[in-house]
Amino acid sequence: MKLFIRSAHFYLIIVWVLSVSAQSKNYTQYHQQVLAIEQLISQDQYESALDSYDQLFEHYDFVFLKEYKIAAQIAAHLGDEYRAFDYLGLGVANGWTLDEIKDHELLKRLKKNPRWIDLEFNYESLRLDYLYRINDSLRSVVKELFKEDQKMAFSYLFKPSEKAKNKFIEEKAVNISEKHLNQLNEIIDLHGYPGEKLIGNSVWSSTILSHHNSLSPEYQQQDQLYPAIRPKLLAAIDNGQLNPYHFAIIEDWYITVKSDRKEHSYGIIHPLKKANLEHADQLRANIHIRSIELRNALIDIEAKTGIDLNLGYGSWLQGKINPID
Repeated sequence: MKLFIRSAHFYLIIVWVLSVSAQSKNYTQYHQQVLAIEQLISQDQYESALDSYDQLFEHYDFVFLKEYKIAAQIAAHLGDEYRAFDYLGLGVANGWTLDEIKDHELLKRLKKNPRWIDLEFNYESLRLDYLYRINDSLRSVVKELFKEDQKMAFSYLFKPSEKAKNKFIEEKAVNISEKHLNQLNEIIDLHGYPGEKLIGNSVWSSTILSHHNSLSPEYQQQDQLYPAIRPKLLAAIDNGQLNPYHFAIIEDWYITVKSDRKEHSYGIIHPLKKANLEHADQLRANIHIRSIELRNALIDIEAKTGIDLNLGYGSWLQGKINPID
């Protein structure tokens, strides 16, 4: 039976490889393959998951860092330290820092392997691959926008009353946020979406967009900036510039706030009701992110193995999503 399963899995890999080779590197296929890998992980099929990761890494020039992180942990979990160090090297070349690796509970055991010395010795040269890839000047621009956005968010947070908060939104926050959206829109038109692929950071831009979409129900009803930028975000998912999970957070804020919490979407910002579960999973499938059932199963795998499967994209996604009656 195991032989049949592995043979069938190998056949699926071959079909996927031929499919990718026959088309441009559209990231729809990438995200679908990652979902297939997560299904394998949820079923404790770690060897098959690593085989699929190897195929993914071979056929895409840009790979999201979380994939290298998960692959390295799975290899370490299996005791396959040779592959673990291969994935660590790939991760460093895509922005994983040595300090992060050293602090990781599951990866600390690798320090006893002689290849750890090689990793430390080659760290700077591997990191150069990452530094050469990103657009440093664009990174600086987006970082400044993010700092301004955070200053605005904290100013709002520490207003003493709801009345003061609403006044701050109307008199200051809207103008600041609209300026940021216009600048992001120009950046996307000139360079593409400034996320992990372009600037090595996946949260600065998505946080700015999320804050814009959370201003107020009244503002969201008449806002024209986000609806104009939204198709470009969807295109950025397809070309690998935007992590679809970050889009889900951006969009969930928009739907939740615009409807004054009456509409349910991805189950991130606003608790889902069981009646909305099918709709939420369909929205998730549309942008190739895991179903709520798969997410909950992977949380169980994390608890069992100690592997961090990168399920928490921001403080809004902690723990299982359990729809209420």
